[in-house]
Amino acid sequence: MLSGLKTRLRALLRKSEMERELDEELRYHIEQQTEQNIRLGMNPGEARHAARRVFGGVEQAKERSRDARGVRWIEDLWQDLRYGARMLLKSPGLTLIAGATLGLGIGANTTIFSAVESLILHPFALPNQSRLAAIYERNLNAGVTRTGVAPGNLSDWCTQSQTFERFVSCQSGFFDLAGAYQPERVIGYRVSAGFFAALGVRPLLGRDFHPDEDTAGREQVVILKHSLWRQRFGSDPNILGQAIRLNSKAYTVIGVMPKDFNFPYGVGEFWTPFVFPAQLTQDRETHAFRVFGLLKPGVSLAQGDAELRALSMRAQRQYPATNSGVEAVAVGLNEEYTRDARAYSSFTIGAVAFVLLIACANVANLLLARGSARQKELAVRMALGANRWRVMRQLLTESLLLALIGGLVGLAFSVWGITALANAFPPQYMPGWEHLGINAWALGFTMSVSLLTGVLCGLLPAWQATKADFNETLKEGGKGSASSARNRWLNILVVAEVALSLVLLAGAGLSIRSFIIILNTDPGFNPDNALVTRLILPEDRYSQPEQIVNFYQELAQRVAASPGVAAVGAADGLPLGGWSINSFQIVGQPPVPKSAQPTVGALVVTPGYFAAIGTPLRAGRLFTTRDDANAPRVALVNEAFAQRYFAGGSAVGQRLTIDSGPPSEIVGVVANTISSNLDDQAPPGVYQPFTQRPNRNMALIVRGQANQTGQENVTQLVGAIRKELAAMDANLSFPGHVMLREFIAYLISPRRVITVLLGIFASLAFAMATVGLYAVISFAVAQRTHEIGIRVALGAQKRDVIVIVVKQGLRLVSLGIIIGLLGAFAVTRVLSQILYGVKASDPITYAMVVGLLLATALVACVAPARRATKVDPIIALRTY
Repeated sequence: MLSGLKTRLRALLRKSEMERELDEELRYHIEQQTEQNIRLGMNPGEARHAARRVFGGVEQAKERSRDARGVRWIEDLWQDLRYGARMLLKSPGLTLIAGATLGLGIGANTTIFSAVESLILHPFALPNQSRLAAIYERNLNAGVTRTGVAPGNLSDWCTQSQTFERFVSCQSGFFDLAGAYQPERVIGYRVSAGFFAALGVRPLLGRDFHPDEDTAGREQVVILKHSLWRQRFGSDPNILGQAIRLNSKAYTVIGVMPKDFNFPYGVGEFWTPFVFPAQLTQDRETHAFRVFGLLKPGVSLAQGDAELRALSMRAQRQYPATNSGVEAVAVGLNEEYTRDARAYSSFTIGAVAFVLLIACANVANLLLARGSARQKELAVRMALGANRWRVMRQLLTESLLLALIGGLVGLAFSVWGITALANAFPPQYMPGWEHLGINAWALGFTMSVSLLTGVLCGLLPAWQATKADFNETLKEGGKGSASSARNRWLNILVVAEVALSLVLLAGAGLSIRSFIIILNTDPGFNPDNALVTRLILPEDRYSQPEQIVNFYQELAQRVAASPGVAAVGAADGLPLGGWSINSFQIVGQPPVPKSAQPTVGALVVTPGYFAAIGTPLRAGRLFTTRDDANAPRVALVNEAFAQRYFAGGSAVGQRLTIDSGPPSEIVGVVANTISSNLDDQAPPGVYQPFTQRPNRNMALIVRGQANQTGQENVTQLVGAIRKELAAMDANLSFPGHVMLREFIAYLISPRRVITVLLGIFASLAFAMATVGLYAVISFAVAQRTHEIGIRVALGAQKRDVIVIVVKQGLRLVSLGIIIGLLGAFAVTRVLSQILYGVKASDPITYAMVVGLLLATALVACVAPARRATKVDPIIALRTY
């Protein structure tokens, strides 16, 4: 009986799928034998040991079987890999085409994933990043959607908040940096105490600010950015303790930050303490501070945001004159600094995913067609004893090898692509751009996508290839039962390719049309042959308004007298950015509290500004030299302001107060200028004369003469400014310049890159869909050789054969276009936020895309159709 039981267990052991049953039955019989031994007088330990000894041979056989199966699995895998490699080498054309197709799809995805990982997932390397929040204020009642934080409100939060561990603030500004080298203009940050501690970072060299170094008399210490330390001071390790001069004051260097630290993100070169005067704790009107909050451990961003809103409501009740409608908002640090990247990335990610899907569909088409050619080979293998899973595993191994080849090609493509992408944007456009590249995450992504692609490409062809009745296949001339199913899948994949291509082509077409409209939009000024340089007069030497006015007036006169200069003007901001936000009230309308007054963007400009910038006058007059400090207050408004607030009449002659100042008479209306967002409508704007509101911080605009263009004229203009500036004040550093045309190019560079990327991805998808359609039609013609031979033998003309083939192709394309249009109408809604002058449902774009697809499909069908007309009916009938 025992011998029979062992035999039965060994029989079960041979069946790997019943191993679990073996374990359970073996355990059961060991327990039974143990109980029997106990009844024979053995103690429990001896009884179990004896029972295990009885069945020990079965357990050893089980372990040997497991080891043997592991060895056989490795041997089978190695055999599959060698056989798959031989099959790929036997079809070099297919291997090359499939590898290149997958490589393009995988490479595009790896490139975009690298960008997303650097720009959205990990733009900063701050230890406390998950707990940091950017905080701003808004007053929707006054039309202010976003502004800085008032210092009085910030002071309240520091004492009343229970969810934030601390608040820190910073302000940027221009500094004249002097030392052993030539003075230069740089941007620096003034930060509150605990700024670096809140971020969780420490200097590479030296120390952080002490808590008492944000008080008057102790604030003249500075921490350098790594790039400034390297470029300006030659990476001097003895820089600590040395003094540098900022705005003619001596600052002691106490630290140097790590190489990858760049926060707040921008072009700031150093950090100094900000002295918070006592009177600022009561200032609730000047919303000028950039504020960050560090949440306490375990506190969510939503809790912190809710508390700030509650504190804002309390301040509205306590200080209605200044805080009515003012509300604080907290957003995550990543969300704050990746808004632009997120706006452009969503459709791009979808686009590269579509490209990869189309590549997979193309390769699946190739493998399906190849599976048809290998039908007899597979049937022979199955007839000799190979089960379906074994054959499928072999075919999947081949597709995985193809995918790995595609992954290597894609990795090479992505290295080139990420380099091109990194050079496409200005480096200071968004955080994370400086360390954009292929990293470990991107390599892991490439490997994962390659393996997934191999499975996606090979699963359907492997399933279809092993689905046929091999008895029928082995018959002479027999056609397996999978032929019609395979053809169905070929057609479905082509329809899917066409649909996905249409979505990408529609998105690219909309983006291109939008970009063209932006380029052709009148900006409201003339950017050609004009340069801009920013000047900031030091407070210690230019403290009086008369000194400031005299300096800029004399500088403008000197530069204007230089050869080749057509006009010179100055403003405290530029048309595309730098407008200050001011509250205002129109005289004659019912007064409202200051906190509820509407706001408007304002620029302080010199009389020559409009000639230098090229903004035309629409009504009234421009500023003149007579509009000085002793003359009545005047102002200019743009057309948007006049249309919004004086739609029923003329704005000229009306009066308004700006920031509760004395009333100013509107003496003219000028053209609108586009905003920094380019696609927004021109906002209302007000211009004030420089002589009535002097400002030490001004942008000097110099325009060259119309008959002198190009680099020589630019050099001449820069030389004139540098010469006259040195003649007037040798201690002022020349800050450099930027051409106004380059400034616009900088602003539109994100749109240009996203348009180019969408165009590239759409072109790839379009080309692959065309190749896929051509391959399917060619395969269909080969499959219908016998039918076409019969038709020709019965008298069919060449035109009839061409019509049959073309109709089949156009039928597939038409179905793909219908599905693609439905998908495009839904998907391109994502593009709405970056489109300008064109709707996501623009019929012209869709008509052009559909026409392009139909025309290309017609061309792709004609070549196989013409080949079909050359079929010899005798040969076709004989080879059936």
